Amino acid sequence: MQPIEPKPVILDKNTTALLILELTDLCSDPEYFAAPIVKRVTGLLQKARSAGVLVAFTVPPVFHGKPYGIVYTGFERRSSEPVFVPDGFDKFSSGQIEKLLSLYDIKTLILTGCKANMAILYTGTTAAVYHNYDIVIPVDGIAATTDYEKEYALYQFRRYPGGYPQKFTFTTLDLISFQ
Repeated sequence: MQPIEPKPVILDKNTTALLILELTDLCSDPEYFAAPIVKRVTGLLQKARSAGVLVAFTVPPVFHGKPYGIVYTGFERRSSEPVFVPDGFDKFSSGQIEKLLSLYDIKTLILTGCKANMAILYTGTTAAVYHNYDIVIPVDGIAATTDYEKEYALYQFRRYPGGYPQKFTFTTLDLISFQ
């Protein structure tokens, strides 16, 4: 399979949502595997906020209620930006995220965060296959504990049967803009 060639994307600010999955305050520890991406994700977050894009976060249930079980404090989450704690790797599993997205007539999701081979893979799959969203994956805005796990998730998105790979666009954080 050919390597991914990130493409510039211009997204409609009114029909796009930025989902930041599982980037908790564990990212404050520079040794944490996802810590290297938070600065770059923060840049996209600021760009999305300036454009008025819908932003939502998730926290894994295993961390909820624990010291690291909050959204990474460096993101300076706003009270208007919801935090979901869905059971499972698929962040659509509780139905809460889908309710929010349908209120705003969202058509495109930008998926960032950690556990590319779990949270990103399962959420992106459900979003594309069962909810018909277009998915934008900034390859420098997702993390996994190993390069293999990250590459496996990206491979899966490109190998789905039935035309689903066309639902996925691969880019980098700095190649995303809003209109």
